[in-house]
Amino acid sequence: MRPSPDLKIRAESTRGTLTVDHAAIVLKRFYFLLKELVKMQAGWLPGTHGLEEKLELAQSLWENALIAKALRERILELRYPERRILADEDREILNLWRSFANAEDGSRFLVGISLGLKPFLKELFSDYLELSDDLNDSPTVRILGHALEDFKVQACRASALLSVPQLRNDKWVTEVCANLHGQNKHEWLSQSSPSSVEFDWKKTGGKAFSIARKAARDPRFPKPLFAWPDRHTPARGAGEGLELQVRSAVHHLNEIWATEMAAAVIYDLLDEAPYEFLEDSARWCFDESRHCRMGYTRLREFGFNPTDIPVDTFSYDVGDQLDAVGRLGIIFYFETTYIHTKSERAKIFANYGDAVSSHDMDYDWADELIHTYYGNKWLKFFLEKEQNSRTPKQIKESAESAVRTIRSTATEKDYMETERYYNKILDKARKFARTGHSLCAAEDHRHE
Repeated sequence: MRPSPDLKIRAESTRGTLTVDHAAIVLKRFYFLLKELVKMQAGWLPGTHGLEEKLELAQSLWENALIAKALRERILELRYPERRILADEDREILNLWRSFANAEDGSRFLVGISLGLKPFLKELFSDYLELSDDLNDSPTVRILGHALEDFKVQACRASALLSVPQLRNDKWVTEVCANLHGQNKHEWLSQSSPSSVEFDWKKTGGKAFSIARKAARDPRFPKPLFAWPDRHTPARGAGEGLELQVRSAVHHLNEIWATEMAAAVIYDLLDEAPYEFLEDSARWCFDESRHCRMGYTRLREFGFNPTDIPVDTFSYDVGDQLDAVGRLGIIFYFETTYIHTKSERAKIFANYGDAVSSHDMDYDWADELIHTYYGNKWLKFFLEKEQNSRTPKQIKESAESAVRTIRSTATEKDYMETERYYNKILDKARKFARTGHSLCAAEDHRHE
C-alpha cells in the first residue's frame, strides 16, 4: 500500500542553520581575510626590528597560510564543480582589512593584529561554529577548530610584546581594536556583502605602509656590513673545529635575511600567482626562520649574548637592486650554491661530538632540498608569465652580480669591523672551551 501524501515525519533536533551555499560564501570570506593577513605579515617582516618579532611573524604567517589552504579546499568541496574563488562582493571589507597594515612600526603592527585582527577572526570563527552543524559540516569544524587553537598559541608566543604598556595602549592599536569591536559581526557572517566601519588610520598615528627594501635589525646585535669574513671573501673558507662550530651558528642566525627575502617574495608576488604559491612561499619563509632560530639557540646555549653576535643585512639589501622575480632569484641562488655543505657539516659535527649542531644541519639540509624545488618551480612560472627571454640561469647570474656589487663597495673599515667581531666571538668561544664548556669537544678534536 502506498503511503498517504498527508503522512509526514521529522526529527525533533536542529543541527545547524547554514546551507551549503551560505557556508561556502562565509568560508570564502574567511579565506580572503587570512590570505591578506599572510601578505600583511610578510610585508612587515623585513622592516620589523626585533628578532623575536620577525620570527613570530614568519611562524604566524605560515600557520595562517595552512588554515587558508584548508579553507580553500573546503570551499571547492562545497561549491563543486565550480573552481573559481573570487573576492567579488567582499572587496570593500578587504580594503578595510588592508588598511590595518598602516601601522607606525612593526611592533605596533604585531600588537595590533594580536589584539585586534586575530581576536576578531576568532569571534567570527566561533560564531560560525555556533551556527554550523558538526555532523554535516564536520570538515569545516575541524579546520576552524585548528585555527582557533593556532590563534591561542600565537597570542601566547607574543605575550611578552603584548604586555608592553606603551604598545598595548598605543593610539593606533586601541583604534584598530575599537574599529573591529564596532563592526557588525552578524553581517560578516551573512550571505550578502557586509557593510563596514571605515578605519581612518591617518588620524591614529599610523603611516602608509611600504615594504622595507633595506632590512631592519634588532639593536641588541652588532650590525657590521658582513657578519663573518667568508661573507665578503668566500675563499676565506669556513674553518674547522671550534671556528666551524661558531661560524655555522652565526651563519644560521644570519639566515634571518632569507626569512626576510622569502617574506618579500610573498608580498611582491602573491597576487600574481596561483593558489599553491601561498603554501610554498609561506613554508619557505617559516623554514628560514627556523634556521635562524637554530643558530640563535645554539649560540645562546654555547654561552653567547646578543651583543657578541654580528648580524648583517647585505644579502637582503641586494634585492633593492632587482625586481620581484630577481629577489626570488637571490634566495634561490644562495640555496643552490651552498646546499652541499649542509650534509657534510652534519657529519663533521657528529664526529666532533656536537650532536646539536649536527642535528640542526641535518634538518636544514632536508629543508633546503625542498627549497630548491620551490625556487626552480616558481622562477620558471614567473618567467613564463612575464613572457620574456630571461632564463633561471640568467636570474641566478643577476643575483650573483648583485652580491658582487655589494661586496665591491666594502671599505677597509668594513673589513676591519668584520674581523673585530670575528676575533671577539672566537676569543670568547676559546674561553668557554678552556673552562669545560660544550664547545671544547671540537677544540680538542681540532688539535688531535
